[in-house]
Amino acid sequence: MAVSDIRRTIATAVAQEQASSALRRRLNAKLPLLQERLDLPEDEPLEALMTFIIRYIESVPGSISLVTAVSKQMGFYDYAALFLHIAEDYFIDPPQELPEDGGLALLLDEAFLAHRLLEEVNDHHIRHLQRPLLPVDMTEANIIVHHLLGEGLANRLEQLVQYTASRLLEKEHIWERVRDMPGSAIFSEPPIRSATLSDADHAVRLRLGA
Repeated sequence: MAVSDIRRTIATAVAQEQASSALRRRLNAKLPLLQERLDLPEDEPLEALMTFIIRYIESVPGSISLVTAVSKQMGFYDYAALFLHIAEDYFIDPPQELPEDGGLALLLDEAFLAHRLLEEVNDHHIRHLQRPLLPVDMTEANIIVHHLLGEGLANRLEQLVQYTASRLLEKEHIWERVRDMPGSAIFSEPPIRSATLSDADHAVRLRLGA
């Protein structure tokens, strides 16, 4: 199963980061700029960022599994599978647009693509059907990661997501089918949100006005 493969890939990258501290060093060099845009704890801000990043990446397979389960339960898995498979492929077969930095940094790029695609589909669903499709709200977390990636890379990845989403969502016959589906406005589990990606004492949040 793709989700199992993704989890193994993440576990390997986390272990590599613990041995090399490659991403930690990059973040440390960018810390003054990040502190202008993000609300970081005064005590161990770098540790808070690393915890946030790992949980953001680790939430991808959980989000895919949750959406898969909900869509099967509600009867629209055939529709949801279109973008779920693409979100999985961002990890299994990364796009050529991604820089070859490897390790946890590469997985952060891939996680951003996956989460932004799911967010884009969900937003489109709300606009068209006035109800959410996915039990996920990663808006703030995605903006935080946009800052972590930097404007240049993040904007290129945003363009890739927009192009992919437009190809999935422009087909009117899909919307005609989905419009009559029961929807997923009520879920048995609370939505996954950015606030759940950090401990209360080490939260990473957007700085107001940034």
